[in-house]
Amino acid sequence: MRTRAFIVIAVAALALAGCGDRNLVLKVDVLSYLEASQRTYNVETVPAVGVEGEIPVLDIPISLIDGLDEAAEVKSVTLSLGGGVTVASGAGSAHLKLYLSEVGAPSRALVMDVPVTFAEGVPAVIDATTAGSQEVARLFTQKNLQLKVVLDQVNITSTVTDMTVTFTKLDAIVVAGRKAF
Repeated sequence: MRTRAFIVIAVAALALAGCGDRNLVLKVDVLSYLEASQRTYNVETVPAVGVEGEIPVLDIPISLIDGLDEAAEVKSVTLSLGGGVTVASGAGSAHLKLYLSEVGAPSRALVMDVPVTFAEGVPAVIDATTAGSQEVARLFTQKNLQLKVVLDQVNITSTVTDMTVTFTKLDAIVVAGRKAF
C-alpha cells in the first residue's frame, strides 16, 4: 500500500513539474529598494485655489537584476501598490500616478493612475494592482529603471496642511520564460 502511495505522489510531482510552461515567477519587493525616508513624502500646505501641474512625490533610479534579459524573456509584470494619504486639515482629491522609464529617458510609461480622496481624520487608502504593458515588461529586463510617483489633477476643496503620502507596498510579480535563441 505504501509503495502505491509513493508512486502516486511521484507521478503527481512529475506532472506538476511540467506545469506552468516552464516559467520563472519572481516576486520583487520594489519597496525594499527604497530608503526608509523615500517611503514617506510630506507637503506642508496645498492651497484651496488649486494646483497647476503635478506635485512630485518620488523620482528615483532603481537597480534590478543584472543579466535577466540575457537569461530569460520577461513575459509579463504585475505591479501592486499600497499606502495611504493623510492630511492634518482640509480636504480634496487627486490622482496618484506611478511612472516607469529607462534612467535618463525623457518619456515615461504610465503604469498606475489611482484616484485618492482625503480629508482631515479620514485617511485615503491606496491599494491598486495592475498588469503592466509590454513596455513595462521590457523595462524590467534593464539593469536600472526610473521610478516616478506624482500627485496630479489635484482638486482641493479646503486648504490642506501637512499632507503625507506613505508607501507600504510596491511589489512586482515578474513572469519570465525561456529566451528563444
